[in-house]
Amino acid sequence: MKKESVKKNIILTIIVLSIILVTTIITVMILLGTQRKPVQNNELRLSADDVVSRVIKKMNYNNLTPISKQNISRYYEIPKDAVTDYAMYISGRSGSEVEIACFKLKDEDSRQTLTSAINEYLVGKTSTDTSGSSTLTSSAVSVHYPYVLVVVAQDCDTAVKSFETIISDSLKSSTQ
Repeated sequence: MKKESVKKNIILTIIVLSIILVTTIITVMILLGTQRKPVQNNELRLSADDVVSRVIKKMNYNNLTPISKQNISRYYEIPKDAVTDYAMYISGRSGSEVEIACFKLKDEDSRQTLTSAINEYLVGKTSTDTSGSSTLTSSAVSVHYPYVLVVVAQDCDTAVKSFETIISDSLKSSTQ
């Protein structure tokens, strides 16, 4: 009788310990599964076209036409393997020149190569600008890794601020 009681107690103890162990494991798995991981800058999911379209919308620009990826090479000599995505829009009216381009860098090492190509384009553009438009345009380049925004417009500063807001808002929404 005593042996049976000891066996029952051992079996009962093993069952209780097993239940406690399984419950603990399930609880830990649930807690780990519900924790959110912060999103890094390079995990942003916006396409280059999304960025440019949102800047255009924030700036209330009208009459901007997208340039096909094949034709962007007429403007920028994009280094091979430097970017993973790119988009460009230009104004269709003379006298109110606006160009907005966005490039998504492949990696941080590609930044200098792309920046050199952008600067080369902008220098060439100002030296060959014979439009004689009465409105002064300027250019700006803003980098928020992995994105590089290039703006040629009257109000580059506001366009760059819009770009920074778009990236910041995207980061906030991806970490929530």
